[in-house]
Amino acid sequence: MPTAPSDPHRELLKHAKLRVTPVRLDILAALAEHPQAITAQQLFDALCAAAGKRRKPKPDRVTVYRTLNTLVDANLAHKVDPGDRVFRFSLTDHADCKGDHHAHEHPHFVCDDCGTVECLEGAEVSIRRASPAAEDSKRTLKQQDVVLHGTCGKCGDQE
Repeated sequence: MPTAPSDPHRELLKHAKLRVTPVRLDILAALAEHPQAITAQQLFDALCAAAGKRRKPKPDRVTVYRTLNTLVDANLAHKVDPGDRVFRFSLTDHADCKGDHHAHEHPHFVCDDCGTVECLEGAEVSIRRASPAAEDSKRTLKQQDVVLHGTCGKCGDQE
């Protein structure tokens, strides 16, 4: 009997030692369909629309929010605060990850006109110390967030 092809989202959850649930699989699939970071509300709306098409029950809003936070904690997704106090979520690109090191530390671009948030995967941000004395060895970096603001190409073309 042939085996079913492996589902990459199922494998991600297993590798992260998370239970594989329909809601988690649906959220990972919905995030994978969006090339840009989206709000939890946009994700919830997409999940409800998909559930309606498949004649399945709509997801619970609280479950979606909790699942997003679980995926962020497990480094399967990341969240960005573009400055408007509405988090955007996106899948973590695990292609560059090695072992427990997750290489999703990249800057994000926010279009101030349309609000689109994009991951700038190929960009590199360099921070230089003013002097060796500026280094504080007691600090431990857990996360970095660099958000660049401007106008996206689509909005720039409309001007």
